[in-house]
Amino acid sequence: MKKKGIIILIVVLLVLAGAAGAIYYVLHNKKASNEELVYATKISDLNGGYDLTESRYMGTVESQEVKGVNRDSDKKVKELYVKEEDEVKAGDVLFEYDTESMELQLRQLELELTSINNNIATLNQQIASLTAEKAAAPAEEQLSYSAQIQNLQAQVNQANYDASAKQLEIDRQKLSMENTKVVAPMDGIIKTINENNSTSSSDDDSSNSNSDNGSDSTSNAYITIMAKGDYRIKATASELTVRSMSEGQSMIVRSRVDDSTWTGTVTKIDLEHPDNGNNDGYYMGSSGTTATKYPFYISLDSTDGLMLGQHVYVETDYGQGDVKEGLWLDEYYIMQEDDGAYVWAENAKGYIEKRKIELGEYDENMMRYQILSGLTEDDYIAYPEDRVKEGMKVTHNYEDVMIDDTGDDGVIDDGSYDDGAYDDGSYDDGSIDDGYTDDGYIDGYTDDGILDDGSINNIDDGANMDGIDGSVEEAAPQDESAPDSDSEVVQ
Repeated sequence: MKKKGIIILIVVLLVLAGAAGAIYYVLHNKKASNEELVYATKISDLNGGYDLTESRYMGTVESQEVKGVNRDSDKKVKELYVKEEDEVKAGDVLFEYDTESMELQLRQLELELTSINNNIATLNQQIASLTAEKAAAPAEEQLSYSAQIQNLQAQVNQANYDASAKQLEIDRQKLSMENTKVVAPMDGIIKTINENNSTSSSDDDSSNSNSDNGSDSTSNAYITIMAKGDYRIKATASELTVRSMSEGQSMIVRSRVDDSTWTGTVTKIDLEHPDNGNNDGYYMGSSGTTATKYPFYISLDSTDGLMLGQHVYVETDYGQGDVKEGLWLDEYYIMQEDDGAYVWAENAKGYIEKRKIELGEYDENMMRYQILSGLTEDDYIAYPEDRVKEGMKVTHNYEDVMIDDTGDDGVIDDGSYDDGAYDDGSYDDGSIDDGYTDDGYIDGYTDDGILDDGSINNIDDGANMDGIDGSVEEAAPQDESAPDSDSEVVQ
């Protein structure tokens, strides 16, 4: 039994040491081999198209202009001449007010003005009478007469003000009676008729142009007229991206069902009226966090093929729709040096080389150079990062260099292995020195765990073999200076 216990102890130690060594060997050898690889991409794949979904918005086709026509709550509509879906021209009569009620109101206003004027005349007579009496009154009564006269003059001033205000009402009523017919402010289609609409007479200007701001300025109008066939795009951008846009910016509109495209320009960005409704517009590159959305509007160069209410994609026009002749390459792949331009390209043997190229035109919008010579669509090129050196082996599988690339940035060299798992983490201070060896599995098994307190002691007590304890303690003595499992390890 003693022999069996010793064998178990030796096996455990060998297995743990072997496992740690194997992990260290595999990971470090994999990293070392990856350091010799560089990832290269085929130029035809780079030029195959751009993924612009990160700057793509949702939009809807709407009428270029919508206007609301209100009615006066102080007036009665005598007759409505249109119905929903009717097509109207600018100047067509929409409805007519009842003049009979307006005439009655005018007479009432005139009577009120006459009463005010009569009151003014009476007050002036009283003032004249008191003024004459004051002249003949003794000195001690002069003050009383003066107070009465001043009071009457104040009443006259108020009456004169009331008379002026009443005259304005009469003039407005007469003007309303001359314009009893309300006409369409533009060509279009009657979209809605809201019988519950009414405005005060002071607000009645016949029409209320729909602002392009996403507000409800026409939602409660008596009659809403929508321009026919003159479409635009309404889209929304989040607060994270809207300020990067500008009026006059060129945009591309894409169909959601086929390859149809349209072009246009941003005509309005409305930061005053956030879109808080259930509009379909959204920023497709969002991370899922909540952000306020603001509407912007695009005037189209052509509306052929579009339908009112159609949902579309919208993206900034960087020139991606233009078909350029020749070979073009993003400028960040190109190294500009005193003696010319170079790229890291794969040679015929599968190794990276520094290849000189001849540049042509430069596209500022797309930040791309035309390549006149030195490369073809079938060549593979690598991004010119600092670690790339001539003669490195090329791979076309990005996963082959993921460990190497991330290692240079900290995941391997500074993180999990060099400074993390090995130097400061799981192995030096964690799993091996302080974890598995000092306080963990090894100490656990030998000093406090299965072998020392369990297997060995039990063997000693159970089998009555007195030599085992001594041999084990001599082989693996307890390090009293080592910190226990609950003490803090000072790095």
